[in-house]
Amino acid sequence: MVQRKPYNPHTKYGRRKLQEQHNKRMAEMPKEERDEINGMTGGCFLLFIVVGGIIVYLLFGGEGLLKWLGGKRPY
Repeated sequence: MVQRKPYNPHTKYGRRKLQEQHNKRMAEMPKEERDEINGMTGGCFLLFIVVGGIIVYLLFGGEGLLKWLGGKRPY
């Protein structure tokens, strides 16, 4: 098979083709590998939320953290 240059991710066509390739790769993976990838994704998301919360708390205190979490409003 002839090696082609990669799709441009900055175009609608390129994003669609890259998404199709990703979905095909994920569908062909064994369930254990997909679960491992999904677990890592969830862990990274949780880590991002915790680190973001710590940064907001350090910058704006408890009130800012509550506002960031969508809780108590200052008005």
